[in-house]
Amino acid sequence: MSSGNSLADATLDTLPITVAVIDETGEILLTNRSWREFGPDDATEHVGVDYIATARMDDDEHARRAVEGLEAVIDGKQETFSMEYPCHTPERKRWFLMRASRFTVDDEVRVSIVHLEITERKLAEMAAEETTAELREEHQALEHVLERVDGLLRDVTDAAVGARTRDEIERNVCTRLVETEPYVLAWIGRVDVTNQRLSPREWASSGDIPLEDGDLVLASDESHPAVRALTDDEPAVIGDLETFDDANRWWPTGAGDRFRSVAALPLTYGDVTYGVLVLFSADEGAFSDRELLVLDSLSDTIATGMNAIESRRMLTTDSVVELEVEIEDSSLFVAALANALEATVTYRGQTEDEAGTPIVFVHADRAVDTVPPVSEIDGVSDVTVLSTYDGESLLEVTVDDDIVTALSDHGATVRRFDTGATSASASGRSGGETVDLTIALPNGQSARSIYDLLESRYDVVELISYHETDRPTRTPMDVMARLESSLTDRQLTALQTAYYAEYFEWPRNVSGEDLAESMGISRSTFHQHLRSAQRKLLDELFADPPTSEG
Repeated sequence: MSSGNSLADATLDTLPITVAVIDETGEILLTNRSWREFGPDDATEHVGVDYIATARMDDDEHARRAVEGLEAVIDGKQETFSMEYPCHTPERKRWFLMRASRFTVDDEVRVSIVHLEITERKLAEMAAEETTAELREEHQALEHVLERVDGLLRDVTDAAVGARTRDEIERNVCTRLVETEPYVLAWIGRVDVTNQRLSPREWASSGDIPLEDGDLVLASDESHPAVRALTDDEPAVIGDLETFDDANRWWPTGAGDRFRSVAALPLTYGDVTYGVLVLFSADEGAFSDRELLVLDSLSDTIATGMNAIESRRMLTTDSVVELEVEIEDSSLFVAALANALEATVTYRGQTEDEAGTPIVFVHADRAVDTVPPVSEIDGVSDVTVLSTYDGESLLEVTVDDDIVTALSDHGATVRRFDTGATSASASGRSGGETVDLTIALPNGQSARSIYDLLESRYDVVELISYHETDRPTRTPMDVMARLESSLTDRQLTALQTAYYAEYFEWPRNVSGEDLAESMGISRSTFHQHLRSAQRKLLDELFADPPTSEG
């Protein structure tokens, strides 16, 4: 084959790939420009060189494979051969694809050898393999996490649902958590609303890891993750204690040998914060975003269990926390209503409509003839005058202000929610209607949560009193005894007569006039006795029970 300036030679020289042609002995007969430029500067080292013998001199796996493949093609055992191989330089890594194809010219065997650089493709494949390996490892890690999480969620849920007291929930949860990798210490703390201190109540650890000493003061220990979690109402994490400046303030020197990372999560149900869960791990960076998702779910489960227990406790406990505050903010619906009506407003009670919207009954100390447009009253969507008597009015108010729902979610019983001009003048404030709010709550945590909520929402909130009061348990016999003692004989008779005669059924089988005649009294007198008895019965059902101090 000639290497002159034939059309084929010129065409080969334009190709961006290295090309050579060898005969059946392995001698190079022809090369193109890319081949020559890739090799040594002296072009005579190409044509006439025994390519196969040169390849045999390279003692590596790739050269051995190339020689075997070329010989197979020359011998006619296969028409083509290809292989990928590295050809790195000190400056960079490179890979090539070698392809050999057999053909004949004038019955003489020839083999074309092409080397194509595939570095970009190879790097992309390697990156894809690395990504696949990482995904495989992550998948395996995720399967392990899911297996661990499934058992952890199940056990924590059982601990929260099966417990009879909050202490039992806290104790069981801490014990279960430290049995799970990578946690080595867990504690649950509560806040004392009177002194604003956070104290661990229950804790558990693996080995002899000690609990941190002392209470935390919310106002001055704000860098502690537990305080941050409570203040911000979101998880707080320290990924590496060795880089945390304040670590020695709470944990002994060398604590990093026992634990390296900390996470704190608020235990919140609705607007109620029951405390904080604090977890320690011996591993640096143990609390990843994925781990926090799991722990956040766990904290919700714990708080839900606590809420259920506190709700039951509220129904049966013989003591409650009574919180009394003064609020000055014209946006509070009670103040807005009083200003719009130009009257002092007194809370009477509340219910809700079918959609769950709060409906509050209030008393105004003047006769209300015309109600201002509700668009001018903050937090109110409707006002109805139910009755006006003796210069005063009873109103039904549909409330948009979610403070009513928040109080209910905290387990609060409203005892007073009134406006009072005298309180504002006595405290030396002016420029807004002052609202007196007194509520009974199941515990100090609920009291702290609702007080924090009020402080964050309204302009001025002043704590008037905070104390526990006894609330005697009311049995059906107690209710009946008090009812009978409050009813006159004629009122009790009228109530019993109406009930047994099925006067309250619909349609009625008997009229009020018939019952009055059976009692030997006038119809109007019968209805007067009956309504007085009904009122006293409903007072027993809906009025807040008196405390031991009341």
